[in-house]
Amino acid sequence: MVFVIKFTEEKRVRLATVLQCFNAISTLCSLFLVAGGIFIKARVEDKVALIENYGSVDGLCYTLIVFGLLGVGLNLFGIKVSSDSKDPETRSKGMVMLLYMGLTALYCLLVFCAGITTFAHKMHLRHAFDKGITGAMNKYQYGGYLKAELDLLQMQYRCCGSEGPEDWFRIQWINKKYLNRDSPRIISKMTDGRYTNADVPFSCCNMRYNRPCIHHSITTIGRHYNFQYRGSQKHIIYQTGCKEALMAYFGGQVLETVGGTIMVIWVFQLAVAFGVRYLQTAIKSIDPADPTGDSEGHLLPPGQKAKDTEGGNASKKGKEKKPKTKKFGKKK
Repeated sequence: MVFVIKFTEEKRVRLATVLQCFNAISTLCSLFLVAGGIFIKARVEDKVALIENYGSVDGLCYTLIVFGLLGVGLNLFGIKVSSDSKDPETRSKGMVMLLYMGLTALYCLLVFCAGITTFAHKMHLRHAFDKGITGAMNKYQYGGYLKAELDLLQMQYRCCGSEGPEDWFRIQWINKKYLNRDSPRIISKMTDGRYTNADVPFSCCNMRYNRPCIHHSITTIGRHYNFQYRGSQKHIIYQTGCKEALMAYFGGQVLETVGGTIMVIWVFQLAVAFGVRYLQTAIKSIDPADPTGDSEGHLLPPGQKAKDTEGGNASKKGKEKKPKTKKFGKKK
């Protein structure tokens, strides 16, 4: 036997109690996982217009919710099994413990994969935000829902553009019907029929800056009194890109917190899996004539080492030299 531990009745009861505690903690963590999935889904749906390939993010949310519910059910079942195993009259030596142990081991594997997927999803979310925000910026000039969403995003998260305010300099975000195309200044800023200038929408204005906001021709020296777009005066406009601002929240706070919770669940479930294996084998090896007597628990199947030893002895015996027999030839 490998990793054998001797158990008294008191130790078996103590192990069952510890497993109940681990199951209770895992149940709370699983409930947090369900809440996290619902929270991410609700928050991401607010920004669905700014996320490209939203379906994969939605899939992650449903995965977290399902895994959380499975964890709650499995751990409540584990609390019942551990509770029954404390009493010689209610403990099970058969399929119930084996079933619970198998389900726990499978759940451990699934939870570990879910944790890795959650952390890996950060890179996908970064790309989805970048594509979604850039696409919304290109449609900003047409007004409507996307314009309102983008303005709200920039004000709420104190950000500007996808990578930064310079993103607005490279696209036409002012509709042509609001441009005087006979003006020499406007004509000088037209490139391939598109008006581009060092302008940003009003929602990029830093509301905490004392000076009235300057968001048109902000890099033109001398255009605005006592203002140059450099140093501390640059912060009249939010300098952080919205992609980074969203990633700091969703990737840094939300996904990392949820991913960390998943790994905590995995650690507890792994400990439960080992503990249940010891408890199951310890109960199985109890002498039926003495239900409260001592027993042995182990991780690997018993008798394997003994079989190997017997096999080794048999091979050694086979190698022993047979006694020589004299051969008598025919007398000439």
